[in-house]
Amino acid sequence: MQFITRNIKIYFVAVGLLALWVGVWGYFIPTKVDQAIPWLVPPLHARFLGAMYLSGTAFMIAGIFSGKYFEVKIMVPMIAIWTGMLFIVSLFYLGEFDYSRTQVWIWFAAYFIYPAIAIWLAWTHRNLNEKGIGSSIPTWMKTYLLIQGILVTLLALALLFFSTIMVNNWPWKITPLLAQIYSAPFLSYGIGSLLISRLERWDEVRVVLIGTLVFALGVFIASLIHRDLFSFANISAWVWFGGFFIASLMLGWMTQLSLKDRGAKSS
Repeated sequence: MQFITRNIKIYFVAVGLLALWVGVWGYFIPTKVDQAIPWLVPPLHARFLGAMYLSGTAFMIAGIFSGKYFEVKIMVPMIAIWTGMLFIVSLFYLGEFDYSRTQVWIWFAAYFIYPAIAIWLAWTHRNLNEKGIGSSIPTWMKTYLLIQGILVTLLALALLFFSTIMVNNWPWKITPLLAQIYSAPFLSYGIGSLLISRLERWDEVRVVLIGTLVFALGVFIASLIHRDLFSFANISAWVWFGGFFIASLMLGWMTQLSLKDRGAKSS
């Protein structure tokens, strides 16, 4: 049985602290989000980013409190995708950064080091075939995760490669830079959903469910706070609210079942 080592948990703490820093500024102090990231963006954008980073914090906390590596096996490549893509996208917008600001250097350092470590961990444990010992996931829930994974992955690829089209059709105003920045976590969530849809036990998917739930619910609440910025004459606004409402309900239900399964094993 492969356990999560102390060094891996230290890595999760490091990633989680940065995610918490950005998440708190973005979600709860959005008018000063540039204290945590290289740019100042409007409050809705800041809260959207904050939800993403608080989601990252939830991933890391769940990982820290996990014991066996199979519980975080999917989360590790998700970290690599998210942070690695942010680094690559940033390279195409070097002129957008103010290099006199410490936040810029932290941004580039973190998004170079974090994916490198995640890739190394994923490669090191690539042949790990240990399975969970919890209850089985219902087939229809795996089908939901598969559909969610396909839709979110396609959204991420559209944001990355067709940013101009997505800017024109996004339910609120964004720039090509933000569209491609957003593509990174969306691709991570999409690929993560696809991967866990193939697994069989709740304890193999619990960490990913918790982190993804925090994102979906956080975005839905942030969107309600800033609902005046949405044009409901545009179908994209209805898709946005409907999609995150359904995702919040489904992921909340599955997370509750996964935690109930863990409680049953420990009792």
